[in-house]
Amino acid sequence: MLTVYKFGPAFGMPDLGPFVIKLETWLRMAGLPYRSELGDFRKAPKGKIPYAADGDRLIPDSSQIIDYLIEKHGDLLNDGRFGPKERALGLAMKSMFEADFYFVFVYLRWWRDEDFACFRSVIAQGMTAGGVPRFAVSPLLAFAQRQTRSMLKAQGIGRHTREEVYAMGRSLVDAASELLGDKPFFLDDAPSTLDTTAYGLLAPLVFTPPENPVKARVLEKANLVAFCERIRDKYWANEPAA
Repeated sequence: MLTVYKFGPAFGMPDLGPFVIKLETWLRMAGLPYRSELGDFRKAPKGKIPYAADGDRLIPDSSQIIDYLIEKHGDLLNDGRFGPKERALGLAMKSMFEADFYFVFVYLRWWRDEDFACFRSVIAQGMTAGGVPRFAVSPLLAFAQRQTRSMLKAQGIGRHTREEVYAMGRSLVDAASELLGDKPFFLDDAPSTLDTTAYGLLAPLVFTPPENPVKARVLEKANLVAFCERIRDKYWANEPAA
């Protein structure tokens, strides 16, 4: 059975990480059984979580894991139903979520101390469960926040003012809402791999802290909220709250 290595559930969501949520939601949509364990960055093939194990094979990155599973088991979400135009649109939207929106997402969690405080205890618990000595947790958290801020500066978003980042986030939310329109899913009436990506980035804003203007904009978009609730209720309804 496939093993997914993850951060761990929090705030009623299956994981803290948007790409873990994406991967696990894809597996549930595809009907593939799997088990999950806490991940270890030191053992991750590319030093990132999630990663997965299929027998002795370790596979990095949520998209690469999904591609591997499609190659092994077939097109379980029937993504092949889309023509060239829909596939191009889906790739563009995937990039919008996983590149542009992702860095806004990370900024909202890690940049301000007040926002990061919402996640400190949850991340600390995961570190302790993963074998990190308690005395080392606080220094490691501070180091992780410094490293993440440095990454955001190197990427560019960390060089903008807070209000500028909020404005970017609101614009991306507006675009996502327009692209979804009145459809139940982003490309048509049935879920596709793209929807797992969108859910992984949008659902944490709908269902978890902290409060911020980007989250407020998502909550103003009834179609985006309904989209997140639709996926949560169908694929995660029987999960205990974390």
